Amino acid sequence: MDVFTLGVWRVREGRESEFVEAWKLLGETFRRLPHPPGPGTLVQSLDDPRLFYSFGPWRKLEDVTEMRAHPDTPAALGRLAALCDESKPGTFRVVARVEGRGAMD
Repeated sequence: MDVFTLGVWRVREGRESEFVEAWKLLGETFRRLPHPPGPGTLVQSLDDPRLFYSFGPWRKLEDVTEMRAHPDTPAALGRLAALCDESKPGTFRVVARVEGRGAMD
């Protein structure tokens, strides 16, 4: 089963750059886990610059459970949430894929 974490973040106005830096620190925290995730991605809406989505793959669901139970995770996620009007992290599984025509330029 392909497992991803995905977060939806509505950042407080004027805190966007600070949020990006806090998200990078979260990635550093995750990289130090015994079973770290694959590469994480943070995207920002072009229509609403306060809206961000973050996502990344994990080897297995147990690794996500381990990450959530790790003592460093609440503080790292809390730094992100403190910069947001709304934050909604979650765990998802892949149910379908459509192959593209190759690498994007």
